[in-house]
Amino acid sequence: MKLLLSKKNLVLTGAPGTGKTYAARQMAAYIVSGGTKDFDSLSDDEKKRIGFTQFHPSYDYSDFVEGLRPTKDGGFVREDGVFKEFCKDALKDDKDHVFIIDEINRGELSKIFGELFFAIDPGYRGNKKPIKTQYQNLVPQNDPFANGFFVPDNVFIIGTMNDIDRSVESMDFAIRRRFAWKEISADERESMLAEIIPQWADNAK
Repeated sequence: MKLLLSKKNLVLTGAPGTGKTYAARQMAAYIVSGGTKDFDSLSDDEKKRIGFTQFHPSYDYSDFVEGLRPTKDGGFVREDGVFKEFCKDALKDDKDHVFIIDEINRGELSKIFGELFFAIDPGYRGNKKPIKTQYQNLVPQNDPFANGFFVPDNVFIIGTMNDIDRSVESMDFAIRRRFAWKEISADERESMLAEIIPQWADNAK
């Protein structure tokens, strides 16, 4: 938790089945509730402040940041991706928000993040140095990111990654250095079994 609070970006890595996604959700719940609740106890309002997506080989910039989508009349319109839309919601209040990226290493990160390699850097959070996105000229003037996109100070990012996946080797160093890294071992997560499947916990261990 200290790594996430200080770096704002954290990747939980480890073997499959060690509860990385579960841990990410619990960490997110801790942050949005001010350290008072687990994920299942969150209110609907608190859960809205936790975003979630899962990367895969077909995931791209238009899904995550923004892109052109076809309209019924045969034209195209610019639409926000899931992360940009999440950041826009985070600007509406001063409360903490957490965005979880499951299987972060399964997507082509350079293609997905684009210029966000710069924007997610902890040193450039907030409206200090907004960046021009690929479709900046199509962003309306009444949009909060009309002058450029930035990741709000109240947004935390948690990624999960299976460290035995071959795609780990292709992770861009530019993205690696912007995250803190924490390995989740099977031994550390044994307690999760008692919480989720108490009747089979001993056999599972």
